[in-house]
Amino acid sequence: MNWPMLKIDYILLARHFREQTSEEEECKITSWRNENIINSLTYNRLYTVFKTEQVSLVEQKITKEETVAWKKIITKILKEQQL
Repeated sequence: MNWPMLKIDYILLARHFREQTSEEEECKITSWRNENIINSLTYNRLYTVFKTEQVSLVEQKITKEETVAWKKIITKILKEQQL
């Protein structure tokens, strides 16, 4: 079966995932999703990828913050040992 390839503005979808779209843009995305199952599946897959990337970015931030905190702790311990 040949499914029609209906286009969507991927930048608009990215803004949608970040909750930065207008009501009119939300209607456009909803209409696109409801046009056929392929669009709906595409949306779901892209949303999953977006959420996975968001979690990864949060984890990276926590890791950087932990690294900075540990460096401060180690520096303080080393200074105290030198006294």
